[in-house]
Amino acid sequence: MSLITRGLIYKSILVSIGLAFWLLPESIKMEFSDEIRMEANAQINDWLSEPDSFLLSGFDRLNGPQESSSITVDNDLAHETIEEWIEKSDTEVLIIQKDGVILYESYSPDSLRGRAINGMSMVKNLVAILVGIAIDEGRIVSQYDEVDIYLPELEFSGGAAISIRDLLNHTSGIEENLLSIFSTLGGSSLIAELSSINFKSEKKFSYKNTNYHLLSLLLSRVYQKPFHAIVEDKLWAPMKLSEGEIIGSSGYCCLFATARTWLAIGQLYLDRGKYNGTQIVSRAWLEIMLSDSEYPDRFFAQTTGTSRANSYGYHIYRGLEDYPNYFWIEGMGLQVIMIDPMNKIVIVRLGEIPSWFRSQTNRNDKNLLEDLLNIIAVSSVL
Repeated sequence: MSLITRGLIYKSILVSIGLAFWLLPESIKMEFSDEIRMEANAQINDWLSEPDSFLLSGFDRLNGPQESSSITVDNDLAHETIEEWIEKSDTEVLIIQKDGVILYESYSPDSLRGRAINGMSMVKNLVAILVGIAIDEGRIVSQYDEVDIYLPELEFSGGAAISIRDLLNHTSGIEENLLSIFSTLGGSSLIAELSSINFKSEKKFSYKNTNYHLLSLLLSRVYQKPFHAIVEDKLWAPMKLSEGEIIGSSGYCCLFATARTWLAIGQLYLDRGKYNGTQIVSRAWLEIMLSDSEYPDRFFAQTTGTSRANSYGYHIYRGLEDYPNYFWIEGMGLQVIMIDPMNKIVIVRLGEIPSWFRSQTNRNDKNLLEDLLNIIAVSSVL
């Protein structure tokens, strides 16, 4: 058996183990170490990272001005330590911006400026922003509206209805159906199955993708158009963002966009909801997104690499012990937008999580972004 064949078999086994772990109930996952959780994310990310993945289908194109095919790299921060970090961290795209000026920008040859990389759960943050825009426009009264006002097909045992906030913060008690995950990843909608979705009476934090699928359906009802068209109308068009592709009804995954598009989303938080002077979402709503958080005893975040001391709210994370000012938006595979409001910094990192099973890796660092943040912190440029 050739080394290449053995390598493919070995990788297939690892990916299969990762997928099996990803599908386990959260209560069982808690029994595994954070390192095993990180490795599982690293492996399953391989199956979802390409636009032509067999798990994904039904792309809808987001129109917008095409970016130039040329790639510019500003070397104000470029030195060997950043390049070494990019190599050992399996980073394919890295942008560092301060005060609206890009200080460093790097792309791998196959990244298509980020469009070849699945943003994974970072799309959840866009869903939360869109909920705020709908509230700004008076289409939704508030995040405390009961969900069945907009999705009356939902049934709650004992009459304990859930709110939009419960979906945003994963406190709805929803029982996730794994078959539904595969269905919605493939572009299908659960609109016909709403009456069969079950909710527990206990509404403690439990991260479930279906919460955000319901939010995408709610938004589609509110605007009377498909989810991808709402993204187009409310974000892509007014922000003049570049072309992208998105699974039409998932709401929790799978937006392929340029890194500068993700950079613009991060900059919204520093510019109080404005983009180039245009108010995209109200400052008041962003302040709610940044303040209304859950603090679970155990909640795993790839950025910190641990299940302890992380907070979550409206798909905004906090929990970096050495960099408490940072908050971030993350997706599987360590797709991440990091934001430091104090120093006006936005970092976009896209790529893969380095596996244990390689010679050069930063998996032994305190967290996978530790060296990069240290480099930025001590840079005389900043």
